[in-house]
Amino acid sequence: MQWLLIGALVVVCVRTGVPVLVGPVVAVVVGLRVLPLVAVFEQPRLRVPAALLVTAGVAGGVVWGVGGPAATVRLVVGLLSALSLWGVAAWTLVGAAAGGRAGAE
Repeated sequence: MQWLLIGALVVVCVRTGVPVLVGPVVAVVVGLRVLPLVAVFEQPRLRVPAALLVTAGVAGGVVWGVGGPAATVRLVVGLLSALSLWGVAAWTLVGAAAGGRAGAE
């Protein structure tokens, strides 16, 4: 469903002459898609990447809205998305390592 929605929104962005909004829209959709996984996997910490991805998309939209160049919109969305996902991955690995040490004692 996510891919269909993203595909439709990409078409809308391109046809309305704002392809620069593809990145922000994708970030928001992916962030919102993570929210149901909180309940499915019983992992409340998934709210963090969801919120960060939505924030990245909104930040890119704000940059575009104030007249920022397309390259800056892409940089903001891409960098914030990447940092948020790498940060959550590191958080998960540190938590798993700490859990492994606790089980070894």
